[in-house]
Amino acid sequence: MTERNYPSDLEIKEVYKKDNKEGFRLMYHKYAERLYAVCRRYSGGEAWAMDYFQEAILRINSKINSSYNYNGEGSLFRWMSTVTVNRILDNLRKQNKLKEIRLEDTGIDMSEDVIDVPEDIPLEDILKMVEELSPAKRTVFNLFIDGFSYKEIAQILRITEYGASSTMSKARKELSMKIDEYYRTK
Repeated sequence: MTERNYPSDLEIKEVYKKDNKEGFRLMYHKYAERLYAVCRRYSGGEAWAMDYFQEAILRINSKINSSYNYNGEGSLFRWMSTVTVNRILDNLRKQNKLKEIRLEDTGIDMSEDVIDVPEDIPLEDILKMVEELSPAKRTVFNLFIDGFSYKEIAQILRITEYGASSTMSKARKELSMKIDEYYRTK
């Protein structure tokens, strides 16, 4: 299927109401690759990404008729992403992998609000650098990249706003060092 041949989000929702199996097939073909990319960004590698993806797909399939409300084209993927990220965050909390966010250092420059991604580094290499971050740094980084403010990140992760911005600053610094290392070795 090419992008043009995919049904609209509203059509997928309507098919789901009539035939759960066919609705799932349409939704999966349209969004599975993008949803897996979300899982990959938040996970620590391929194995975790696949586990998160499978959990998310099952949850999405079981909740789509009762929880998803069509709100324009693209709303289905936004809803799916929200369900997925919430599931991943719940798993990370259960594993106590987000506890280090609560450690707040002082004297960290939090004035940077822009992330510059070098265009000459392949996306796969950038993803690997992000995957190498600790779960706490990776989670805050991804939430920030997904457009959440520090205040929203703090609410989502149940931490202070300073904790969110401090963790983001550490993630930026670590990624910057990884990018420098990439250039030195290439």
